[in-house]
Order: sequence, then C-alpha cells, then structure tokens
Amino acid sequence: MTQPNVEEQLKYKREQQSEILAKLKANPRTTVVRVAAPEQCNVGQTVQGVYSKEDVPELPIAGCSLENGCICTYEPVLEDIYP
Repeated sequence: MTQPNVEEQLKYKREQQSEILAKLKANPRTTVVRVAAPEQCNVGQTVQGVYSKEDVPELPIAGCSLENGCICTYEPVLEDIYP
C-alpha cells in the first residue's frame, strides 16, 4: 500500500477542516470559533485566537512549520451547553 503524497494529504486536511467549520457555523449554539494551534508552530501561533463565524481563517495553514503539516483545529465557543 502506497503512502498518500503531500498534495493528497493537504487536500484531505482541507476537506476535513472545511466540514468541521461548516458544522460549527451551522450550529446556533456556537457563538464564535476558536482556532487552536500547537505551541511549537510559529505560523499557527500567528492565527490562534477567537473569530466570528464569518472571519475564521482557512485551515490547514499555508507555510506551517510542523514536519507532518498543519494540525491546527477549530473549536466551538458555546453560548448554551444544554437545551
């Protein structure tokens, strides 16, 4: 079995993060979205923070300094936890 090339991995990560972000945007309980980045990634640290649903940067981040690529994630900031 062959390993996926870098372009295939990047495409997969982009699709995965896009799906996650779409779900967060559609969730009325999510008031804003937090981008979480690992401490060891200088590029990720520049975008880490809390964003309105309309202003969230696209993940994975271009130019990521991690060996295996960007592992930044989207996290919801919830207004209500229970119905």
